[in-house]
Amino acid sequence: MNDQLSDQIIASKKKLRNKSKDYVLNFKKIEEFIKKEIAEIEILKNSSKSIIPEISYGELDLVDSKTIENIHKRGCLIIRDVFEDNKIVKINKELEEYIEGNGYYEDQKKKVGLDKYFSDLKSGKPQIYGLYWSKAQIEIRHSEEMAKVKKWLNNLWVYENDEYKVFDPNRELSYADRVRRREPGDDTLGLSPHCDAGSVERWIDSSYQKIYKNIFSDNFKKYDPFDAKYRDKTKEFESPAVAHVFRTFQGWTALTEQGPNDGTLQLIPITKGMAYILTRALLDDVPKNELCGSKLGKALSVNKDYHELLLKGLVSIPKMNPGDTIWWHPDIVHAVEDKHLGKNYSNVVYVGATPYCKKNLDYTLKQSKKFLEGKSPPDFAPEDYEINYKGRVKLENLSSIAKKQLVLEDSN
Repeated sequence: MNDQLSDQIIASKKKLRNKSKDYVLNFKKIEEFIKKEIAEIEILKNSSKSIIPEISYGELDLVDSKTIENIHKRGCLIIRDVFEDNKIVKINKELEEYIEGNGYYEDQKKKVGLDKYFSDLKSGKPQIYGLYWSKAQIEIRHSEEMAKVKKWLNNLWVYENDEYKVFDPNRELSYADRVRRREPGDDTLGLSPHCDAGSVERWIDSSYQKIYKNIFSDNFKKYDPFDAKYRDKTKEFESPAVAHVFRTFQGWTALTEQGPNDGTLQLIPITKGMAYILTRALLDDVPKNELCGSKLGKALSVNKDYHELLLKGLVSIPKMNPGDTIWWHPDIVHAVEDKHLGKNYSNVVYVGATPYCKKNLDYTLKQSKKFLEGKSPPDFAPEDYEINYKGRVKLENLSSIAKKQLVLEDSN
């Protein structure tokens, strides 16, 4: 760690402690809240009741207020049957052909080590494919179904306040992300619990400090994780694979059937869990220039040394079928199971909800240039596999909705 960052951490921790009348007592109150949440999750788990809210794509317009309240509490949800099975089976096969037909495995061996974002997590670099512009991904990412889902998700947020409108929930931009194709028996892809969208930034960045103001200043009960104010203003430290967009939800679409023990996603379904992580770092047992293991340009670390209580809430997602989608709030801690003990491939296409705002527009304009060249998007390591790939989607192949979301056509 460089001296400048060390000094910034020390100064930020001092500033944040001073926002509270008693930062230790503040943490203890938050800890009590988390204990209750964990107890509730354990009761549901032991009685085999669902923990993660589930809704059906066909009933998006009929979701009741109790379900919405539960989504706000849990910070994650499953939307089932977004795509028809037949369509997804076809897309999965097309993706496999794109990968094998273009010699991706040979290409990947030459570029190992470029992506360092997950290098401090337990299993090192995950075997996630650095592909972005295949027909399969574009078809899912820019579909009418996905546009409807993301619009609905964006509207779960408070996106206007007395100062400004943070984003337009009904206008979607696009964030190109990767694919996961995990073969049965694989034990190399596990990702230990973490958050994206900033690590040390969450304590140091002035906008993040404003977002979490109520947490640090003894007003935890008033903190609303779904208030978008200032989330479009955060500044990230430059590093490959650190998101420069504001996603209302991260997410993926299942290409194959998968569930617990299939090497799939795990979540800590407590939206306010971030308060525990933030205030834990201010306690006196943490070295003054450290943040409970979080490092610059890496995923935010959630670990047994400091966050053992919170980790008790980690649950594997239930069985997902092809065409189902899962979504989680940017503050939700997530992980990937260490081992895939199932018998079939566990495949997903990552798609986040990226509403229209200046922060996201600035990124999308840079991303569009990369799309036109067939290169990796700006947020990811410049592996650039697809420049000459056969079957890569080009401008003339895009639908109108895709062009608008990539800012290659006027969306008004």
